[in-house]
Amino acid sequence: MVGFLKSIIAFMTAITSLVTGFLGIETDCNDSVDKSFRVKSYVICDRILDPSSLCSEDFDIITDVILFGVATFDSKGNVTVDRETLDKALGNLKEAIGDRDVEITLNFLGPGSKSNSSDWYEQMESLGREHNKAFASMRLENNIIEVLDEYDFDGVHFDYEYPVTNGAWFGYNAFLVSLGSKLGDDYTLNVAASDWCLEYWELAIEFIDSIELMMYDVYDEEGKHATFDTVATRSQWIKDKNIPLEKITFGLPFYARPTDGDGYWYDYVSYADKLDANGFYTDESIGKTFWFNTPDVIAQKTKFAIDEGYAGMMIWHYTCDFPSTDEASLLRAVGETITANS
Repeated sequence: MVGFLKSIIAFMTAITSLVTGFLGIETDCNDSVDKSFRVKSYVICDRILDPSSLCSEDFDIITDVILFGVATFDSKGNVTVDRETLDKALGNLKEAIGDRDVEITLNFLGPGSKSNSSDWYEQMESLGREHNKAFASMRLENNIIEVLDEYDFDGVHFDYEYPVTNGAWFGYNAFLVSLGSKLGDDYTLNVAASDWCLEYWELAIEFIDSIELMMYDVYDEEGKHATFDTVATRSQWIKDKNIPLEKITFGLPFYARPTDGDGYWYDYVSYADKLDANGFYTDESIGKTFWFNTPDVIAQKTKFAIDEGYAGMMIWHYTCDFPSTDEASLLRAVGETITANS
């Protein structure tokens, strides 16, 4: 059903282009972006409570919005939604999108770790146990669907990134199959994952519509964050997982990390005018240097994803960037690359 609808949309888009060309109707350059190659952007709800934080033209490029930061579930399978924030953010978002065909999914974050250990692996083991309790609750699926129904979302999204044990993967996969069977053709099922953490069952993959591959928070020998060469090399691992690339979007960081990998995330829009010719910025106040993905790097990654056969690009996250009407915009680089390679 989803494939059929996409075919209809592609056909109508082609007809629209022919008609507007014949009649001499002028359209914005981004209108020609190929919508069959998805551009998914995370949008943090509390960052768009001011309507001016959204640029309508951005949604000539963005095909999918992943609303983030307002929906959670606990270990008992109960769902909590910050409705005040969601209502305001969703209203602003829909106003900016207008009549464009943009899908909106809601991201659900699960329970946190209960471990007091500073060891990352032990933290993830504990997190997995808490998630498995929720997955086995027999109520989480229906509670999620109730929210999707209420707000008329196009689908659900999960950022359960690191199931590190066999037991955690078993619980997660079984839940995805259960939820996917209940969602049917009414809603899409989408997940975020790291390239090294992709132990999905074949049956679960059948139900998953999209895997957002987090190709960032990785470094080269110089400490440069998520370079083209680094992620292009790592992407070869994906082919060993036998997951169809047409179900995977290629993640782009619209932020930078310091060369020592420390816990700082600097957004591109705040530092773009401070970068040197090689994309570096040194924050003297903390004594750390950051390397940013600039528009040329983003364009290079986007072309790579197109050439390799990925489903599209994924962006973390929307308000880290300039509006696409600005020549310095990373999103603009994505859109122009897609158009040039359509």
